[in-house]
Amino acid sequence: MTDPGSRRPDKTRPQGTLRGLTTPRRSLRRRVALAFAAAVAVTALGLSLSAYYSTKIAQQDDALQKALSQSRFNFGLADTVLPSVPTDDDNIRLLNRLLIRGDFSTLIDTGTKTFNGGAQFVALSLISPELRAAVSAHRIAYQNVLVGGDPSIVVGGQVRASGLQLYFFYSQKTRLAELRGLRTILLAAGAILVVLGAFVGSFLARRLFRPVGAASVAAAHMSEGDLDIRLPAGSDEFGVLAASFNRMAENLQAKMGDLEAGQARERRFAADVTHELRTPIAALVGEASLLKAKLEALPDGTVTPEFKRVAQLVTTDIARLRLLVDDLLEISRLDAGAAELVMEPVDLREFLERVKAAHGWPREVEILSSPTKPRATEKPGTTPPDDSASTSHPLVFQADKRRLERIMVNLVENSLRHGIPPVQVETWSSSDEVFVSVTDHGAGIPTEHLPHIFERFYKADPSRAASRGSGLGLAIARENARLLGGELTAGAAPGGGARFLLALPGKLPAP
Repeated sequence: MTDPGSRRPDKTRPQGTLRGLTTPRRSLRRRVALAFAAAVAVTALGLSLSAYYSTKIAQQDDALQKALSQSRFNFGLADTVLPSVPTDDDNIRLLNRLLIRGDFSTLIDTGTKTFNGGAQFVALSLISPELRAAVSAHRIAYQNVLVGGDPSIVVGGQVRASGLQLYFFYSQKTRLAELRGLRTILLAAGAILVVLGAFVGSFLARRLFRPVGAASVAAAHMSEGDLDIRLPAGSDEFGVLAASFNRMAENLQAKMGDLEAGQARERRFAADVTHELRTPIAALVGEASLLKAKLEALPDGTVTPEFKRVAQLVTTDIARLRLLVDDLLEISRLDAGAAELVMEPVDLREFLERVKAAHGWPREVEILSSPTKPRATEKPGTTPPDDSASTSHPLVFQADKRRLERIMVNLVENSLRHGIPPVQVETWSSSDEVFVSVTDHGAGIPTEHLPHIFERFYKADPSRAASRGSGLGLAIARENARLLGGELTAGAAPGGGARFLLALPGKLPAP
């Protein structure tokens, strides 16, 4: 039997199955990657918007300045070309000369007639009253209009010599198409940056939190008893953390080593002392038996009743001392892992009847073939079979008879000592387990004492400190049950009293 504190984790088992390793419900690594991608997205969006609107405003200003500059040149040309009283032919010649000056359309308003020329047909109805009023006041003004669905800048002014009003329409279709292309490029570049940011953020988060994951796995291994685990040290903050973790593991390993060595020394001391006590105690038992026999052989009245009572007390205490020494020796062997098992087929019902007869429990103990109804303290899925099914074949399974007898004797004697006879011993089985329950009709075990009932030398009632028994019976019973691969539990019986349930692995043969 091994000490639970000295168990080591299975290094071949995947890390995800470590009992001490908890999967986080919210991944910090994922959040860091998303935060990094969001930061890149916000930055890319901000830069794109800034570049787009800066370019848009610069283009608008440039287009307006070019339109005004070209319009001033056109007004100067009109002043030079047109006479003070221009005819229709003069206006047409002016339109023809303006066609070669740039990509714009021209509208000449004489007050009674209009002339237009250029890439697009323009009408006087496109001119707003505000712009016409500004032009009539001998000012050069402009406004934004739609010509054939395309945005344009119209600049108006008056020719000084002839008093004609000229309007020049500059199409913004090409400029706006360039802006839309720039917007598409910026959006595509932003999307690419976001994707790259997500990949880079995920990569950086993985690299950043890899030491954290390693520390979590190492801590899980350590929680399962592997004190040899170490983390790779480094020069950054995680390296300092790894060095501190390694120092903690080394100190804990040293402390555990000292503790295990001390426990081993204590176990050896107890075993040695117990072994050395067996010989003088065996001699005392023999002498006490001889004294008892001599006293019983003496005629009545030879010795006083007080002397007989003292002799009886000495004999009883020697027997209790021998029981305590035997229990200490057995528990020390169990702690040292020196207990051996001899597994053989056991017919459980026949075995219990023999134990009952061997220990003289003819009336105090009732052996039941199988319970007639499930109990509240049974494990789920262990509903007892009915009587007809239980008598079709015996309860035969593999077990160590000596260990099983020790368990049953300790449980029954505990129930006889602290409960009210008769003690009921019930047996049944499931598909892969065999169950034995021991039930008494006493006051039961208080709920606050149930977690400690199998501890060594634990007594639920301090007033029973002087009662018969070593205080190790239930602890030895549970250790033997675990040695057989089973489990022993305690609880309350449905009708009052204490109930111990022994579950052992064993598959019954087919009837």
